Amino acid sequence: MAGRRPAPNPGAWLTTTASHKAIDRIRRESKGDDKQKEAQMVYDDGRLRLIFTCCHPALAVEARLALTLRMVGGLTVPEIARAFLVAESAMGQRITRAKAKIKAAPISHRMPSADDLPARVSGVLAVLFLIFNEGYLATGPVRHEPTTEAIRLTRLIRALLPQDGEAAGLLALMLLTEARRPARVPAGGELVPLAE
Repeated sequence: MAGRRPAPNPGAWLTTTASHKAIDRIRRESKGDDKQKEAQMVYDDGRLRLIFTCCHPALAVEARLALTLRMVGGLTVPEIARAFLVAESAMGQRITRAKAKIKAAPISHRMPSADDLPARVSGVLAVLFLIFNEGYLATGPVRHEPTTEAIRLTRLIRALLPQDGEAAGLLALMLLTEARRPARVPAGGELVPLAE
């Protein structure tokens, strides 16, 4: 009986189709993970460029701190003004002037060169520590986002400069302090006094 087709086997067809679908899904998910990692790297690079731009030595130290707390730390002008013990209007003007100076001066939105990086990192680490403190000590309600972002950015700096003791020390301090948060701030969000 040459030329006769074999009897259809629905079980085999289902198994083959299911295995092909599973392989396609695994391929899609692995490509999705790669795309997600690539997007995270682009985001991280952008955040590092932003912080180095905000902490440019052409800006006064107070302007660097205020601008970075606003642009990178996500703090509001009232929160930054409270941290600096100045009026909100004065802080708003300081941030506006810093942005204008970046725009007017030849301050490019890029990472410093490998030669300039070690000299510029101390200022960046100081600002990251202030962002961390604002989240941890909170002039307003306790917020986890600033501490998480400060730790993440400090990890990126540490990866850029693995031999830098200041970056390693700051990261260690942040991680130790953050590890103590549950004892300091219970689920209700109110600070636990040191005596307790």
